[in-house]
Amino acid sequence: MGESLATQFLSADLETACPTCGYMMWVRYSEVVAQTAVTCPCCYTHIWLVDETGSAQNAGDNLQQQIRQALKGLFQ
Repeated sequence: MGESLATQFLSADLETACPTCGYMMWVRYSEVVAQTAVTCPCCYTHIWLVDETGSAQNAGDNLQQQIRQALKGLFQ
């Protein structure tokens, strides 16, 4: 059995800019959900990933629910 869409979402990467130097870097959605800190590989600034609205935390579950709803009745 394959990974769920939520698991695939959490292992996906997000491109973002360092707020200090503007360097484009990649972070995992799972790091955003966990609200961990990352270090910019260019200027070494310690950046806390904060998801104030909880949108990243809910996106994987919402996506999975929408797909289930769209496919409902097709495979019965």
